Amino acid sequence: MTPPPGVPPEFLDKPLVELLKLIAIGKLTKDTLKEAKKRIKERWETREYGFTPEPELASGLQKTGKSEAFRRMKDCIGNHSYLSLVKLGLRIAELSDNGRVETIAKIKNDVLNKYGMKGVRILNMGSTGVLQGIIRYLSDLKIEQNYNQADMADHFDKIIEKWNERTIFHKSSEGQKELKLRIISYMNTPHELFFVFASGNAGDQAKKAIATLNNKDEIQKRGYRFYLFDRKEDMTGRVLFTWVFEKTS
Repeated sequence: MTPPPGVPPEFLDKPLVELLKLIAIGKLTKDTLKEAKKRIKERWETREYGFTPEPELASGLQKTGKSEAFRRMKDCIGNHSYLSLVKLGLRIAELSDNGRVETIAKIKNDVLNKYGMKGVRILNMGSTGVLQGIIRYLSDLKIEQNYNQADMADHFDKIIEKWNERTIFHKSSEGQKELKLRIISYMNTPHELFFVFASGNAGDQAKKAIATLNNKDEIQKRGYRFYLFDRKEDMTGRVLFTWVFEKTS
């Protein structure tokens, strides 16, 4: 990479700590100072996300970092090693709403290279609309049980670790009867925590199925309670539903 005019070639290879020291000294030229700040930003983002985001994505992540959902999650789990991926997941939810398929695919590939499939799971939680529900569930749980951040981080780790076996993605072609049987099977296993995700017509179908189970006390008699979280996509107007089933006894 060729440095901008007025910037020494050896400046390109300086590590983050040295760049910070050079800025602190205050003896850099105007051009070199501008380049130093640019490279600090790039290397900080690479350290945080595992790759350097494109300018548009980086700008969006700054906005996401100030969102209520992200602040609630940070309050829950503190400086968890996956907190930056939660921010990415929330941003991907917005990109998904706007149909940015190619951008999402690139982000997932970068995250896969750095964090493996656990990292991609968090992004998938974002793209399917489930992540917002999980954040609200964890936030409510922290308040209700007065858990500390270490407890909440452990809860989040377990959700990520067992994500595939704890989540039902319902399709309308499967029908209400099939969904009811699957939910009963999950409760009989029993899972201490599991999720049901559905959207659009499948979401309406899932609401009826779960309401039927609830009215017949099939959920309560197995020692479970459930929460419903929903979110509407900006681009399509489709509603994404997330049900959290929690074992209470």
